[in-house]
Amino acid sequence: MDELALIDTLKLIFNVSKLYPDLAVTFSPSIPHILKIISRMEIPAKPLDGLISYLINSLSVLDLEGKKEKHFESNTLFPKFNQNCNVDKLINILDQAVSLYRPEELEEKAVPLLHSLIVVHEVAPEGPRKYMQWLLLPEDSDRSLPIGRSDTLASKLLQLSTTPYPNLKTGISELMFVLSGKDAENLTRRIGYGFAAGFLASRGMEIPQTASEAFATSDANGLDSGVNPITGQRWAAEPKDTGPPMTEEEKEREAERLFVLFERAKANGLITMENPVAQAVREGRFEELPDDADSD
Repeated sequence: MDELALIDTLKLIFNVSKLYPDLAVTFSPSIPHILKIISRMEIPAKPLDGLISYLINSLSVLDLEGKKEKHFESNTLFPKFNQNCNVDKLINILDQAVSLYRPEELEEKAVPLLHSLIVVHEVAPEGPRKYMQWLLLPEDSDRSLPIGRSDTLASKLLQLSTTPYPNLKTGISELMFVLSGKDAENLTRRIGYGFAAGFLASRGMEIPQTASEAFATSDANGLDSGVNPITGQRWAAEPKDTGPPMTEEEKEREAERLFVLFERAKANGLITMENPVAQAVREGRFEELPDDADSD
């Protein structure tokens, strides 16, 4: 009976705050209690169902940033005894959720949690902020495979960001963007050009004209030119091609395919640079060889 009463109260908080945002500040005193309940709860078998889902939904619509009025202590989200305890619990819930639910379920269930993590990172002091980045962004150890192929939480989130579910895609992409300091080049360095390009284009943000621009210099995390800028995998870890060399016909077909893909990306606004093949033709650096020409 107590749990049912709590669920009804949380529903009230969520609905009033969602429909009447100006009244959300009325419920700010409940934030410490919601966080305490979440931190002390065992994560259920279905981590985004039942009571915990109502707690997270309510948290997602409340004024965690304290923009309007300070109804709670500034260290509520990051208590002195353990600044990372609330962050750690929320990320653990997310980790279990992405391993259990199908993408179509996460489209509805995971968005409030993603939104809460974005807001928490925005107001976090340096320690919890670095901790969140360490847990949610690809690490150097992930780069033995193309980014998004390992079994880490960061890779699972990036895989989900390519699914055809707009709310889920947007929530994950926004989280990665915020974790990367809202910087296009840093985002590209962290998650690879392939994952970053579509998100940046959808926001109307300038994309590095070439993937290598984002990797031109190493950053504080040591991500440098030793990394494939498209896949995010270390060059040294990429598989070696042990098959026979391509024939001239195969080379021509591959060149044509890449030319078409480049033109499509340019037409869709994903890149702005000139097609290198067209540039070579214009500058007179393109030579068509006869069919019987030696491959050397």
